[in-house]
Amino acid sequence: GVPNLGGEPWPWLGLVLGFGYLGVPLFFVISGFCIHLPQARLLASPAAGRPAWRRFFARRFWRLYPPYLAAIAVALALWWLVNGLPAAPWLALPTQALLVHTFHPATFDGVNPPAWTLAVEAQFYLTYPLVFWLIARRGALRALACVLGVTMAYRLVLNFDPLPAGLGGPAWEFFLARWFEWVLGAVIAEWAVGRVTLPRVVFQPWLAALTLGLAVALEWHTWHYGLYVLKEPLYGLAFALVLCVALDRHRAGKASAVGRYLAGVGLYSYSLYLLHRPIQLAVEPLARLVAAWPVVIEHDIPSSLLVMLATIPIVLWASRLFYRVCEGPCVLRAQRVGRGGQPRDLRRVAPIGEGSPLQSKGELGGQRP
Repeated sequence: GVPNLGGEPWPWLGLVLGFGYLGVPLFFVISGFCIHLPQARLLASPAAGRPAWRRFFARRFWRLYPPYLAAIAVALALWWLVNGLPAAPWLALPTQALLVHTFHPATFDGVNPPAWTLAVEAQFYLTYPLVFWLIARRGALRALACVLGVTMAYRLVLNFDPLPAGLGGPAWEFFLARWFEWVLGAVIAEWAVGRVTLPRVVFQPWLAALTLGLAVALEWHTWHYGLYVLKEPLYGLAFALVLCVALDRHRAGKASAVGRYLAGVGLYSYSLYLLHRPIQLAVEPLARLVAAWPVVIEHDIPSSLLVMLATIPIVLWASRLFYRVCEGPCVLRAQRVGRGGQPRDLRRVAPIGEGSPLQSKGELGGQRP
């Protein structure tokens, strides 16, 4: 929700940081797009064969899971170096390692809190064969309508608090509550290969801004609590529209310098995702020491700003190193699954390419009937 700004120095900073979780619906939309894009190309080809699901899941495993376990080890090491190891991480460790930590509030955050989204992503993967079948047999828009119905029905039921105390929070982050966001990305992939026609209005920046503004307005939902069930689906729709605008500009050759820089960062974005929170937790004690400096007190600089400024360069450097040492070799290992040839050089793996953080060409592949 919206952060409490009462009495806080630099209240605008608290407001901005309070919306940092919007990276989650954006991540889900982009993931759905990148996962389905290679398969959408297959569906668009008259010679497409049957989906090779075994290869798909094997590649996803090698691409994501070993770096994930390594990041858990890094998080544990940082816990130990900075704060010692309390009992809670040890209790959560087995469930987080198995990506089932999101089913109970006691283990939800675990040793690396943002990893709950990866657990939901794994649930999306397990249901992807069903989504693929719906799109192939019924069309992308009908599949999206079906998923929207399931998502909204699930969210409406949760709105009446049917679960025992404490379980409601994790239930809101079960894949059914966020499924619509992921399948929106898959529908955009269908458009990208020419299998779906979208009206030109969805490529207008003003529509994306309007939808995002409406979702933000629902943050102040006290005037009608029931409308809260629309918040995440609206954010997903807004970021899907943003993705449509970006892809349309890319097709027109209007990519910006900022976009090219972000594409470079995208090469190691998974490493950045895995490490940013553990590093932030490790930096916080140092920021508290700096917060006691007279100049900081004199200018009323909030400690959250100090943590952010200290964390960004460290996270970028550590993520690049983690990519070279751990994630990159796993990218190449994932590329070898189902192939007889040698993988490409790690330096040539593109941000949106085979085995990349934003998924790949030929991830699922085709298997001749």
